[in-house]
Amino acid sequence: MVRQATRRFAEQELAPIAQEIDENERFPLEVYRKAGDNGLIGSTTPAEYGGGGADLLTNALIKEEFCRVAAGFGMSVNMCTTNFSFFISKYGSEQQKRTYIPPVISGRELAAFCLTEPGAGSDALSLTTSYTKKGAAYLLKGSKTFITNAPLARYFLVAAREKGSRGAQGGTLFLLDREMPGVSTGPAFKKMGMRCSPTGEVFLDDVEASPAQVLGKEGQGFRILFETLDEERILGAVTSIGLAHACLECSLKYAQERQQFGKPIAEFQLVRNMLAEMATRLDIVRQYTYSLCPLVDKGLKLPKEAAIAKYYASTMATKAALDAIQIHGGYGYMREYPVERYMRDAKLVEIGGGTSEIQKMIIARELLRE
Repeated sequence: MVRQATRRFAEQELAPIAQEIDENERFPLEVYRKAGDNGLIGSTTPAEYGGGGADLLTNALIKEEFCRVAAGFGMSVNMCTTNFSFFISKYGSEQQKRTYIPPVISGRELAAFCLTEPGAGSDALSLTTSYTKKGAAYLLKGSKTFITNAPLARYFLVAAREKGSRGAQGGTLFLLDREMPGVSTGPAFKKMGMRCSPTGEVFLDDVEASPAQVLGKEGQGFRILFETLDEERILGAVTSIGLAHACLECSLKYAQERQQFGKPIAEFQLVRNMLAEMATRLDIVRQYTYSLCPLVDKGLKLPKEAAIAKYYASTMATKAALDAIQIHGGYGYMREYPVERYMRDAKLVEIGGGTSEIQKMIIARELLRE
């Protein structure tokens, strides 16, 4: 039922504008608000704060259906659902939950999670955004880059470290508002793909935060981030699953319509081979990824399995997009058909949220540890 409802919403609200929002690099706030009205943003947030109180699989199904139509939209919504609202519902104070969650899951405000910096990407622990104490308050200084939703976000969940600390020590998460003095953002980046999802920089110039704006406890920021990595990687895999599903659908339709040598190209064995392999890889990674969701909900730690899901799904989606373009031939290279957009979108998942190389390092590390 969740899949059907989300698919119906995505087909009605996103599909007619998917090409336009990609070409104009526009985030459709009007659709985001409707998604909030339909309960599609805060699926994993407890019902007492306006959410759906659902499990990780429900969130995954919603994201897959969004990404099947407009992957950038699915990515931006998930940032609000998981990396903001879910984090706060799990680690925040009662005041923080009631202040920050309802405006976001209702679709009235966008949120951003600020971790990556110009010199800290895969090596997140090398971040340099810092804070110092000023009485009971904190003064934050630094910058973040490649931040999803940053140009339009109202709220920012920022990772910073106490000045002078190193490694996993001294990390703290802060909840900041765009209206606070010293908080500013740069213009949206010009990107290869995921163009409807606004990405940019966040600047913190002696931003004064109160103790009430610390998420969890001071010094526990990196621990919180590490505890939620499995969910993040599973949902990263879901982005790729949605994209690969879209590639398969387009390829099946086109292969049955396109005539060459007096018959549909779907009758040629080499085309059928690409379709069969695309469907096989998609079904394998979907079943594997979704089987992890209830295990994570039960509290199991699955670093190897989550990394396998993200790594294999992202490479699978890029291959599916390339095969879809090949099946479409010259038309696949044209913007008139969506498969060129799927290829541009798919490549990001091999980079963002932990590169494929990082995922393979994690897989090997866990294998050797076992």
